[in-house]
Amino acid sequence: MTIVDDLVANPGVYIGADQLAGTDHTGVARIVVTPLPGRSGVSLDYEVVNAARPEDGRSHVEHTMIARTHAGRSIMVVGHPHANSVAVLRETEPGVFEPDDEPAAFPMKVVVSVPEPGRIRHSWWYGRPGDAAVERDVSNVTLQP
Repeated sequence: MTIVDDLVANPGVYIGADQLAGTDHTGVARIVVTPLPGRSGVSLDYEVVNAARPEDGRSHVEHTMIARTHAGRSIMVVGHPHANSVAVLRETEPGVFEPDDEPAAFPMKVVVSVPEPGRIRHSWWYGRPGDAAVERDVSNVTLQP
């Protein structure tokens, strides 16, 4: 099974905690997993709300597609508010998506895993231009009934 297969097999609304590495900042993460036509992949509508100050709204939002290409590789396309362009990432090892020959606005990678059906671990790695990407935001979410 691939990450695409795992996500297509378990669509729905996932809710859990988002932890910002190196801090005590915890948010509430919500990921909606929707299969794409032909079951070629999924869209992920992902948002994090600051649990300490929910009245401030979302601290992060993105729309992502993870899908198989015709050649069999998996890609990730992420629209997020940290740049005025999408990030196009390619799977470099199971569930690990990194920039390939397509330049990115900043160093990044995204790691997605399904430790068991109905659970997703979604990890954003990023850094400032010129720095290495470091794991920073980790969401552990569970499929809601």
